[in-house]
Amino acid sequence: MQAKDRFYKYSLKLKWPTQCRNRTTEILQQRPDLVDQMNKFRVKISNVCGIICRDKVQIDTAFSATGVRVWFSSGQDCYDFIIRQPEFEWELWPELDIMNVITSQLENFDIVYSPTGVNIV
Repeated sequence: MQAKDRFYKYSLKLKWPTQCRNRTTEILQQRPDLVDQMNKFRVKISNVCGIICRDKVQIDTAFSATGVRVWFSSGQDCYDFIIRQPEFEWELWPELDIMNVITSQLENFDIVYSPTGVNIV
């Protein structure tokens, strides 16, 4: 399968590093140091995905004040990313979006952490 034919079905959103959260575009224009940290954060996500994911991932380039969206074509890669996120000292929004292949709409599920593992409800 070529990259252009790849279907990214699973989506997670990572929160920005603490100092970069909830910043307006005006503030970011005045604070290039924050933009630099955000760009380095995207690079870190890309590097980690290259190490732990078996299949390709896509990191959204569009700016969002809430964080960075990462798309996975493999459910196993998405699960591994959820499980291993504490290792990399970042925070996930506790939601998993799954693209419905028939309707092309995102279905939203909660990620619930428990002593026995992770549940998607």
